[in-house]
Parts: sequence; C-alpha cells; structure tokens
Amino acid sequence: MMYFSQAEIDQLILEDVPLHDETTRALGLPDAPGSLTYTARQHGVLAGIAPLQRLAQALGLRAEPLAADGDLLAPGQAVLRLHGGAHALHLAWKQGMNLLEYLGGIASATRQMVDAARAGNPRVQVAGTRKAHPGARKLQHYAVLCGGGMVHRAGLSETILVFAQHRAFLPGLDVEQLVARAKAHSPEKFVLIEAEDAQDALAAARAGADGVQLDKMSPQELAELVPQLRAMQPRLVINAAGGIRPDSAAQFAASGVDVLVTSSLYNARAADFGAVMRVD
Repeated sequence: MMYFSQAEIDQLILEDVPLHDETTRALGLPDAPGSLTYTARQHGVLAGIAPLQRLAQALGLRAEPLAADGDLLAPGQAVLRLHGGAHALHLAWKQGMNLLEYLGGIASATRQMVDAARAGNPRVQVAGTRKAHPGARKLQHYAVLCGGGMVHRAGLSETILVFAQHRAFLPGLDVEQLVARAKAHSPEKFVLIEAEDAQDALAAARAGADGVQLDKMSPQELAELVPQLRAMQPRLVINAAGGIRPDSAAQFAASGVDVLVTSSLYNARAADFGAVMRVD
C-alpha cells in the first residue's frame, strides 16, 4: 500500500538503538533463539505490520504475519510473531510496539470517523491532512489509509491549495485571476481554493477552480451552499474542514460535500497491544 525505504526503516531502528542495547550487554543476555508475539488487547483496526516486518527483517529476524494492516481485531488476537536471536528480538520489541499502538490508534479512529460519516453520505471520503506530527507524517498517513481514509495532501509539491495566507501577498489579484495564474503555470495540477465564506466559494467555482475547501462552516451553512456550488459547477470537488469529529461527521457528510478534511485523527488514543517473548 505504501513503500517505506530502507533508510526510513533504519531510522526507526537508530532512534531506539543509537549505539547498542545496554541492558542486554550489562546482563550478559545469551543470544539464544526465541520468538516474540504481539497480541491485540482490544477491538480496533490493525496498522503498522508492514513497516514492522521490514524493521524485523533489517535486524535479521524472520517475521510471521498473523494478520494484515487494515484488519479488524478482537482482544487476544495475535497479529505478528518474530523469530530469531534474543538480542535482535529485544531491539525490535519496543519500537515494534510503538508502531502497532500509535498507528493502530489512528487507524481505529479513522475507521470510526469513516463509519460515522458514511451514515450521513455513503460516498463521502475522510481525509487526513499534512498537519501531522513532525517527522511522523508518512507513518500517520499510512495509518489513515489502513483505517479506510485517504490522504488529503501529502505535501506542498502535490496539489495547489490557495490559502488566505497566499492571498495576503497577492492583494491585487481576485479569485478568478488566482485560479487562472495557477492553471497557466501548472496545467496538470488540481487547483483547490480555501474559501473564507459562501461568496468566496461561489467566486472560486465561477472562476473554474477544481475544488473548494470550506473551512469552519457549520453543517447547516454547508447544506445551503453545496447545492449552489453544484449548480454552478457539477464536477467541483467540495471539501469541508474544521470541527469535524465522529459525533458530527454524519451531519457534515449529509450536507453533500465530497471530502471531510481533518487533523484530529493524529491525536487518537494509542491502541493497546501485549508482547510475549519465549525461548525456543
């Protein structure tokens, strides 16, 4: 689903092992063959198995996947078993747990949001933004995908998204001129305008923008505006952003927007996993 480079995997290892495992060294731990099994302690959505397998393999361990990223989990379900020497098992142990717990929490929150939103509109998408934790964006985006969501915008190089902050430095250009300039310089790129109000959104649609992002509008305001935008440009992609939570997602989705854009998924509570090591 998503490729993780060897450099990224190595960085995960180096973060936890800048030199060596001092506990293993100090105890004189024998490098006996053994296994490490990760087990879910609660219901949720699995995420993190793919990068964890790569991490284990980089340490010389054999990975035995017992479930796949995106699977629904039950308490007590084993998801991955690693085989190899005790030293490498201890190097993989906690960083592997971090991947499963933090990414699993995001994936589970995403699935909850998707299910809630699609109760209001079966075709709506839930998208995670680039407002992720610094250094962890790719992993967090991966977790969103595992939970059934999509990536709103992986980075600045992807789509053209015009904010008020851009417009502050171009005071002489109206929305129509901004759209025309963006399309002239990047004809292959999707042009999205964040609209400050209904008038701004209608102007963006009239100007030929590919999409509008409606920030901090209530579901009621969206329900009034979306039909107007559709009548003006039927193929316009309409995003809603701001204040979207599981308890409000259905209302936002029912307004007729295409995408619910949120950063709240990244603050999800971590999933709970157990880990057991055994000597073979």
